[in-house]
Amino acid sequence: MMPTSKNGSSYRGLRMTADAYLELRDDGHRYELIDGVISISPSPSYRHQRIITEIAFAIRPHITDAGNGAVIVEVDVKLADDLVYRPDLIYLKDDKASQCGDRVNVVPDVVVEVVSPDSGSMDRQTKRNDYDRFGVGEYWTVDPIAKTFEFHRLRESKFERVDATDDSFESETIPGFQLKLPPIRALFK
Repeated sequence: MMPTSKNGSSYRGLRMTADAYLELRDDGHRYELIDGVISISPSPSYRHQRIITEIAFAIRPHITDAGNGAVIVEVDVKLADDLVYRPDLIYLKDDKASQCGDRVNVVPDVVVEVVSPDSGSMDRQTKRNDYDRFGVGEYWTVDPIAKTFEFHRLRESKFERVDATDDSFESETIPGFQLKLPPIRALFK
């Protein structure tokens, strides 16, 4: 029998497989499965969501015009039998997007995380290491508090930090796409 959340309680701390985790009923909390244990994270802030929306809206017309891929926000991504993250945004090339039904069981080509006050080390270390280990093509972190961007690109099976210009970051994973940074910086205030 599948565990269920009752009377506002959460699944936090339960140990299970990724498949069991993905079958849980939604209880209104945001969860991830890390090393087979369910962890909870607070809902994103208004500014956090505006930043992700800005990035998604920048990517969407580009991939629609090019006819290449899908951009998805807030979706569970199964990376292993004991690891399911819910990135702020993912980009999947067409071949991977076509493999997804109700679940994302493929490694995203791009993952974007907006750093929250409580998620800095998780986003910059733990998740970066896991995304590197599983072969994500590019990993972008946006920190509205520190007012910084970090871009990592997979090179020879290892993430390499890539610098952006003051105005843009040119993705190699999303062919021909440049993320304009000033509209995102305007949301840091």
